[in-house]
Amino acid sequence: MSPNATPRPQILSADVIAGLPVSPIGTVEGVERKVLWRDDTAETGVLVVLPGHHLGAHTHRFNHHHLWVLDGRATILGNDLGPGSFVHVPSGIEHDIDARQTEGCAVFYVYAPTAG
Repeated sequence: MSPNATPRPQILSADVIAGLPVSPIGTVEGVERKVLWRDDTAETGVLVVLPGHHLGAHTHRFNHHHLWVLDGRATILGNDLGPGSFVHVPSGIEHDIDARQTEGCAVFYVYAPTAG
């Protein structure tokens, strides 16, 4: 985007979201996402961890991770969480979304840089 361009809002209807492509997270099996919005430093989307799978423990060096559980259950930071639960993971904190012992889950996520 040009430095002088005016940012534009983005609105995605449920039908548009349903038609978005599903993309894997690297080579991790049983985990997929639909990216709703992204720029050079941030991303939002819906991440699905299928039953019996997990994202894998990892740490973000600069970005925070915000997770809102939409459906299902998973263990995140040692907590068994279900629909309506929210997690903020500051940069530098190791975390996973683990559905190996649950029916799987879907989370809305925001991956954004640390303010400042």
